[in-house]
This record gives sequence, structure tokens and C-alpha cells, in this order.
Amino acid sequence: MMSSNEPPTPGRPAESGDHVLRAITDDDNFRVITARTTDTISGVLASQAVSPEVALPFAELVTGTVLIRETMSPAHRVQGLLKSPGRGSLVADAHPEGLTRGLAQLADGCEDFELRPGSILQMMRSMANGRIHRSVVEAPSGGAVTAALMTYMQESEQIVSVIAAGARIEEGVVRSAGGYVVQLLPGASRGPLMVMTERLEAFPPFVELFEGLDSSPRRLLDELLYGMPYAQLDESPLRFGCTCSHQTVVASLATVRRDELAQMIEEDGVIELTCDYCRTTYRVGRTHLEGLLEPS
Repeated sequence: MMSSNEPPTPGRPAESGDHVLRAITDDDNFRVITARTTDTISGVLASQAVSPEVALPFAELVTGTVLIRETMSPAHRVQGLLKSPGRGSLVADAHPEGLTRGLAQLADGCEDFELRPGSILQMMRSMANGRIHRSVVEAPSGGAVTAALMTYMQESEQIVSVIAAGARIEEGVVRSAGGYVVQLLPGASRGPLMVMTERLEAFPPFVELFEGLDSSPRRLLDELLYGMPYAQLDESPLRFGCTCSHQTVVASLATVRRDELAQMIEEDGVIELTCDYCRTTYRVGRTHLEGLLEPS
């Protein structure tokens, strides 16, 4: 999505220490995903320049969408869209190679984001054949973003899941961010389920737990599955990034009506467009613009 606004460009981190771990217990009772998203969330929040009251639910949605992609569709792109009446919407966009971005589209003058009656969570999964699978659930009013994510897993995917996501953000700086999802697999026995339930209930708030483990997905995985033999299935990197490019900007202009494009060239000669996701500004010069008017 592009606009003609020109907000400051925060830049794009070249490196990230973020990653995701996937594991399954040897008894096939649980599947567990853990993630560090600190650098990714830093990039997302810097690009969107949201208020502190919006930053936390935004961070939880981005981390939660990464977890759901890794759990259900690690080879596909997954987008999470959270809409709240009168507040606007938050979007998380997680790609298979780990590239992740977000978009905040808030109502005018809105400085916070809460789940009001009528709020929805929509998950969109891009399939290999190009089709998009969409699923929408009602988000619990007044609840946390993670509650909406668990509602989605229960109602849409029909998998009992516990999801935790959180971030510590101080004076605009993301000190830590991450999350986990524990899923009950078909045929799980009652004993391990009771053990896991008691363990999760005894845990401190997620951010406190995560920072106590040095914000390490590995240590978090070991803590979640303490005393339960497991096999690690995969480890994959995460980073903030965007799919925009000068080429995609020019391609988007090709959809503009020829008479409107000709008028733009006559009036300006150069068009500047800014990516809504990463705030990178692109300049499209007269040569490229006139090329769009040539017969194909």
C-alpha cells in the first residue's frame, strides 16, 4: 500500500538476533514454538511511530502472527488483521523466510488501541496455488491480543493452544519481545496435559519469565518442556523488513489511468511515493513515467 505522504524514514536493520524454535515432545502430546522478536518489533514500531499505548498490543499481534505462521503454515505468508470499532486496525505481515512487517491504520486522533465490542481478528494465509485462505473470529471485548489469538486457534483451526506474547518497551525502546505457543496434539493423554496446565498457570507474567531466561527462545523452550523429552524440529531467523521496491512502485503506477498519469507527468515530472509499511520514499522520474504511456 502506498501513499503520497512523506514521513521520516527510520531505516531498516541489516541484522537481527531474532529467531524461532519449533519442537515436539517425544510422546507426541505437545507441539511448542518459542520466539525472540525484539529486533523485529523494534523495526515495526520505528516504522509506524505509534504511541506507547498502541505499541504493546501492536507488538503482541506481530509476535502472535509469527507464532501462528510457524505453527500452522511455516512455508506460507500469514497476515493478521485486528480491527476495533472506533479505534482502527493493526496489521502484522509474516513471510516464510522470516521477513516481518506491520501496519497501523488508526482512527483520526486515536492514541490507544483496545478491543471493543464488535472487534474482529482476521487471519489470511497465502497458499502455494496463489489463493488466499481467510478466517475471521470475534475478538473478546476488553481482552488481550493473545486471547484473540487463542480464540482463533480454537474456533478456526480447532486446536487447543496456549499463546503468550509480550514486550517490554521503555521510553520508546524495545528492551525485549517474544512469545510462545503450546499446542495439545490429537490423542494427548490426560496426565501430561494436567502437568502442562499446572506449569503454565504457575509461570510469572510472560515478559518477567522471558527476561529471567535472558530472552532466549532456547531457554524458554527448555523451561516449558522441563522434564519432558522433546525433539527440535526446526530453527529459523526473523527480521523486520519490507517487500517494497522501486520496481513494485513503478508497477503500481501502471494501474493508473493513462490520462491521469499524463497529467501527473505534465504537472510534476517526478512522483514521490512512500511505503506505508517501512516509510521508504521512492522517486519515479519522467523517463519511467513516460515509459508507462508507451503502447505495450
